[in-house]
Amino acid sequence: MDGETPSWLEEGESTDPPPPVPPPTKPDASNATAPAAGSARDAPAIDNVSGSILASMTSMRDKSNAPPAAAPAATTAEGGDKEELSKLIVFMRALNMAAAALLITTSIIQMVGIPAISVWVLAIYATCGGLLVCCLETQLKFIRTVIAINFGFLFHSVYRMLFYCLMASVCWTYEGILGRATAIVLGCVAVFNTYVLCRYPSYRKMREDIAAEEDKRVQAKINQQVRKQAISNMGWGRN
Repeated sequence: MDGETPSWLEEGESTDPPPPVPPPTKPDASNATAPAAGSARDAPAIDNVSGSILASMTSMRDKSNAPPAAAPAATTAEGGDKEELSKLIVFMRALNMAAAALLITTSIIQMVGIPAISVWVLAIYATCGGLLVCCLETQLKFIRTVIAINFGFLFHSVYRMLFYCLMASVCWTYEGILGRATAIVLGCVAVFNTYVLCRYPSYRKMREDIAAEEDKRVQAKINQQVRKQAISNMGWGRN
């Protein structure tokens, strides 16, 4: 029986223990990430395109939902300075007109009293100076152009202060309280004008803009009156 047993059966019935199974090896992190990286590199380009489109759509949606940005502080400050400067221009015009009117009134009163010839000449000179300031403060561009050509010192801060001080010294020579009060007022206005012209460099440009606007309004009124006159003349001619 033993001699007839096939060799493959005798090997299957052997009682030798099987060889030990080797322990499972821990996968290496570098080896594990390598296939993932390779798969990411091997991914089709369409995934990157779709991801970029999705990211751009998300950013656009966030921008549309974001609240509007606040105005820059510089723009706000500039607007505040412009409004303050416009109010200051109106105040200075009223102040200079009042000082010029006081100068003219005081000088005329002084001339009416028939003073000495020297005081009378100074009073005429002061009256002309007051009229010059009044014409300057009318803000009419064609008048300001003539004054700028012939009396350009009124557009300079230092020279204008000296002119006001000269008018104040003329009023100081007048006898009476009115002359002294006019001299003090002119001195204060001279200091204030110098401060404003030095403090606000854009003061002159804004005054020119205001003068141009007033010229346009005056020209519009003149054109309106001319049209009315022309229409009335045409109607009178037909009759």
